[in-house]
Amino acid sequence: MNESQQFPFGTLASARPPSADGPRPVFILGAYPSAMHARWIPPEDSALRQVKALPVADEPTPFWNGADAAACLKAWITEQGFDPATHGTFAPAPKFNGSSGQWVDTNVIDALACTRADTWITDCLDTYRLSSGARKALDDTYDTARARYGWPAWNLREHPSEDEVARESLSWHTDRLRGELRACLPELVVSLGNAALRVMGKLLSAGPERLDVAGYGTRLNVGLGGRAIEWLPLAHPAAPQRYQEAHQDWRARS
Repeated sequence: MNESQQFPFGTLASARPPSADGPRPVFILGAYPSAMHARWIPPEDSALRQVKALPVADEPTPFWNGADAAACLKAWITEQGFDPATHGTFAPAPKFNGSSGQWVDTNVIDALACTRADTWITDCLDTYRLSSGARKALDDTYDTARARYGWPAWNLREHPSEDEVARESLSWHTDRLRGELRACLPELVVSLGNAALRVMGKLLSAGPERLDVAGYGTRLNVGLGGRAIEWLPLAHPAAPQRYQEAHQDWRARS
């Protein structure tokens, strides 16, 4: 699992650290990190179509809300020293930066009456995974002209299924996640989505195997390191509609 990963245009992908490094009352577990995206307008002579959202670098923090997206993208462009004639130009992709983080801010953190400063946010997997849509955009544009313009090859792992997230996390990330839980010392752990629920269930040796709209939002009493804590299984920001509706009902009751 140590294979080097690289975004288009050469920025290296890296294992993303959690959002905190000391005790927090709330521990939030997602599936895997997103990325910083840019709208890419290829070089004028390339005859390539523009890409609305191209992953170009790691997201700054798990469930990034994109509040500083424009500044982050500007810093990335400056650091690369791009020549528009051979790299094209880049612009913000606001709908694709921070949407999941904004959902978590509103639908989880605010709903729990806490702040990001109160939370330790992390993921089952700690590196970005490429969606099928982004892969197609790369195949149709970037890879078509890569040799002509001297762009570096990209290497990103594929978007995993729920089973693949759970299997990889439990095979390779159990020690990391247990260490994070020990460092966080939470009073409440929150899992987002079924993959995170399955991983958290193994870490805590407790709980259901899947979310259920019946009883959605019920807190479970569990143990962690000899302490009694609570576990709240919730939906992921990209969950199917039935879970989204159950989540909004839970928010209304909270």
